[in-house]
Amino acid sequence: MALEAETVIPQPAQKIIEAFASRDFHEHLAAKVGSQLKSFEVSGETAGAFTITSEQSMAVDRLPDIAQKILKGQVTVTITEEWSAADQDGSRRSDMTVKIHSAPVSAEASQNLHARGEETRATVRGEVNTSIPLIGKKLKSAAEPYMRRFVELQSREADAWIRSNA
Repeated sequence: MALEAETVIPQPAQKIIEAFASRDFHEHLAAKVGSQLKSFEVSGETAGAFTITSEQSMAVDRLPDIAQKILKGQVTVTITEEWSAADQDGSRRSDMTVKIHSAPVSAEASQNLHARGEETRATVRGEVNTSIPLIGKKLKSAAEPYMRRFVELQSREADAWIRSNA
């Protein structure tokens, strides 16, 4: 099963990009999922192509049950998003990698923000990868719904963040 999620955010794509590139927004989002933002960096200007690299730490009890059987204590996750410059209509694309330290689990995804005036259709498509023998498929199947819920949460919170910081 691959990760696929689609939402409509009632905000222009550029405002969503500004939220995504904000450390404050990432700290807010981390608090919502029960993690702690350890580091955050934006390379480049959001008017063009840029990269966001963030690192979060969370207790393994926030992960699927199957992951709790093989991981203990805290887990650190690094997310790298390479955003394209805006298309003529303001749409953007991000190629994203997610690496879970201390576990042979990662994910790769693409996120597209399809600008539609005052709203944006956000689509995410990707794949969770694991090299754990025997339980790898179960871990992958358990991780994908968590990632899908995160994408939906990110969209809702981006809208709320933009409204409260306008």
